[in-house]
Amino acid sequence: MSNFGRRTWNREEYAEQARSGYDDQSLKATLTSTELQALKSKYTNYDRLIKGSLKDLNKRKLAANTDTLSSFKRGKKFGFYCDICNLTFKDTLQYIDHLNHKVHAIKFENLFDEPLIIDIRDNDDVPQEEFELCYHNLVKEFIEVNSTEIQSKRKRFLNAGMDKSKKMVTKPSIENESKVSQMMGFANFATSKK
Repeated sequence: MSNFGRRTWNREEYAEQARSGYDDQSLKATLTSTELQALKSKYTNYDRLIKGSLKDLNKRKLAANTDTLSSFKRGKKFGFYCDICNLTFKDTLQYIDHLNHKVHAIKFENLFDEPLIIDIRDNDDVPQEEFELCYHNLVKEFIEVNSTEIQSKRKRFLNAGMDKSKKMVTKPSIENESKVSQMMGFANFATSKK
C-alpha cells in the first residue's frame, strides 16, 4: 500500500476511536445513583443551573498556564462547564447555546434513557382548556407574589415619608445656630422653603 496522497477511510479504525473516546456510559458507570440523580436534576432546571454557575463568579481565580487559555473546549477548564458533554465555555451565551443544542439533548437522552424536554407537543396539540388553566394559574401566582411586594413597598414608602416629615419638624431654630453661620447665611442652604 502506498503512503502517497490521501488515506482511505477505515471504518473499523473510526469505530475504535469512537469507542475509546469520551463515552456517556463511562460517566454512568463512574457515578453513583445519587450523583446521577443530582446531575439529572441539575440539567433539567436551567434557571437554577445558570444561577448556580453565576454564583461566586467574581471570586474565581485565573491560572496563567497555557491549558486554561486555549480555545479548545474539551475538558474542565475556567468557564462554564457541562458535566454531561465534558465541555467548557467562555461565556454564558455559548453555554446556553450549548444547553439548547441537539448534541446536549442527545447525550442527556443516552445517559438517562429519557428525553431532556418532557413536553414536546406542538402548540396546536395542546387543548384550549389546558392552556387556559395554566395561564390563569400563572396569572394568579404572579398577582399573589407581586401584590404582597407592592403592599410592603407602599408601607415602607409611607413610613419613610413620615420619618422625613418628623425630621423636618425637628429642624434647629436660628437662635441655636452660631454667629458665624447666621452672618454667612448657611441656614438658607438647607432648604428653599421659608
